[in-house]
Amino acid sequence: MPPETEEGKFSRLDLVLDVDGMAVDVEIQINKQDDFRERTLFYWAKLYTSSLQKRQMDQNLKKTIAINILDYTLFEDREQYHTEVVAALKDTHEIFSDKFSIHFFEMGKVKNIQPNDRKTLWMQFIKADTEEELEQVKEAGGDLMERAVQIVYDMSADGKTRELARWCEKSMLDMRSSLFAAETKGHERGKAEGIGVGEARGEAKNLIQLVNAAMTNTQKPLDEVLTMLSITQEKYDQSLALLNQ
Repeated sequence: MPPETEEGKFSRLDLVLDVDGMAVDVEIQINKQDDFRERTLFYWAKLYTSSLQKRQMDQNLKKTIAINILDYTLFEDREQYHTEVVAALKDTHEIFSDKFSIHFFEMGKVKNIQPNDRKTLWMQFIKADTEEELEQVKEAGGDLMERAVQIVYDMSADGKTRELARWCEKSMLDMRSSLFAAETKGHERGKAEGIGVGEARGEAKNLIQLVNAAMTNTQKPLDEVLTMLSITQEKYDQSLALLNQ
């Protein structure tokens, strides 16, 4: 399922996996959702029934596990960061079916790195926002976490390059479209502003907006962004000066 975004950041990521014959849905949820309990039941049920083909018997249904990794508190009265929900008889707690399992991991309740607790290590790995935090997890987790962190570094480098190229291409197309619109408006104003003045200001405005957006999305300094967009420092300064007139 494609990730949802809010203000340029991932707010939800949903992965469906086949692990040792089991159907596993892994969801990372950043923003609190009031109906999340109902939603995870719906996703679990949808995944559970998706393994049943026409004319198959019900016993062919796979064990289905939903794993929800939350960056907010869902169970206010629980101190444990990991909660598993199962289907069980209410009075005896006897398991009704082992094909039903929903896990919740509340990252805010994971306080310290525990080298001997793999679940805690993975939570800290997912929580990590900085390279320093990733390095701490790598040092505490041995070979397994070292490989995981290295994969993040490799994917980050390749992914940023591809995404940056895609984003720049789209942005340049958007800018060209905006510049055409600005040019049209400039000609329509014509003598009122002086031929070419309207389109020049429109071009300058869109250029500055493009540069600012690129700096925000890439977290790169101005000089690198200008190089990336093939915009000279002189052109940028002229555009800025024109807008400030």
